[in-house]
Amino acid sequence: MTRISKPSLSNEGYNLQFKPFEKTLTKQGVPFYFQSAGTQDVIKMELVFSGGIINQPAPGVASFTCSMLSEGTKSKSGTELVNALDYYGAYFQAKASEYDSVITLYCLSKHLMAVLPLLNEAIEDSIFPEKALNTLKRNAIERLKVNEQKSSFLCRREFNSKFFGNDHPLGISSSIEDINKIDIAQIIEYHQTYFLKGLKYILLSGRFEDSLKDKVVESINFSNKVSSNIIYPELTTQKGKFIVTKEKAVQSTIKLGHKGISRTHAYFPTFQLMNTILGGYFGSRLMKNIREDKGLTYGIYSSHETNSHYSLWYIESDLNKKNIEIARKEIFSEIAKIQTELVEADELSTAKNYLLGSILKSLDNNLSLSGRMKLILDNELNYDYLNEFKERILKATAEEIREIANQYLHINDLIEITVE
Repeated sequence: MTRISKPSLSNEGYNLQFKPFEKTLTKQGVPFYFQSAGTQDVIKMELVFSGGIINQPAPGVASFTCSMLSEGTKSKSGTELVNALDYYGAYFQAKASEYDSVITLYCLSKHLMAVLPLLNEAIEDSIFPEKALNTLKRNAIERLKVNEQKSSFLCRREFNSKFFGNDHPLGISSSIEDINKIDIAQIIEYHQTYFLKGLKYILLSGRFEDSLKDKVVESINFSNKVSSNIIYPELTTQKGKFIVTKEKAVQSTIKLGHKGISRTHAYFPTFQLMNTILGGYFGSRLMKNIREDKGLTYGIYSSHETNSHYSLWYIESDLNKKNIEIARKEIFSEIAKIQTELVEADELSTAKNYLLGSILKSLDNNLSLSGRMKLILDNELNYDYLNEFKERILKATAEEIREIANQYLHINDLIEITVE
């Protein structure tokens, strides 16, 4: 094989067909989605609850509630609970995101029915000991103090407040005072509302016998009595340029962005491709210009985050303070370039292959399939969404990339945060 010329790239082999999960209902009427695949007898079960950061009564309550589910029950201490799970080689983690909280259990298929009562106990019979809460609060305060010395943390915190609004739950970042104010009563109320009575759906993936799903259905007792007609607060975005001053700062961070487009938008695939070319992977224009050619940073990227309630497009980079202005100039130069010049065929082909390849890679692990299923459920997408996405990417032209950049990248609508 000669390496004088690079090998040709082909998109035709990508098969992004997503096999739908089967569906049944628990005794309480909660949707239960399952799919057995793969060769390893390992399972991943996710319980998705209605409560997220958006629902919390005060900053930090959702996250602390999740953290305390492993701190002890009516019959077991936190250590005893962990040891009981560890005996079967199992563990679970609970995490609060913007609009839901997810408890994820990993174990061998043959041990699920022995482990599931322990998980049920952790969720249903948690006692939220005061001593454990105080320890978690101390640790959280120490982490916050460390993070507040990082320009990237300060930048993201300020950006969120400007994008969502100072009074929006997603725009409020926990302070030391907020953490100190969290009490057991808030956690118990949040747990009773959104965990005991807020199970939206369950996902089971991995390799397992068909009879296992029937046993799971009989073992889950949590219901969903949280209204699906919740009216979430509106975003009160404050566009413009803002500077956060950090004393004796050597490293600075810049982040700029504005609202993106939803995953159900007709031009979403083309927007994703345009963003990939601009700054969505290591070979992107921003990386080549600002990192490789000019050596202004170790990394810079653009991203397009979407969920069922909002979408956000942004560019972010950590830089030496003295390089901020020249990097900023080059960022705007690259935005202008993608809005005015046609992408060359090789660059477009490479970006298409990267984008489709990254999606294909996310489907090659049977445990990762539940993540795609969750995306489909939360965004109300059809099961052929990925193949439709692929077809739009394959057909995208340089002219469409330029058109999308002009139509959906708006310099005058940017929120621009610089920490220096």
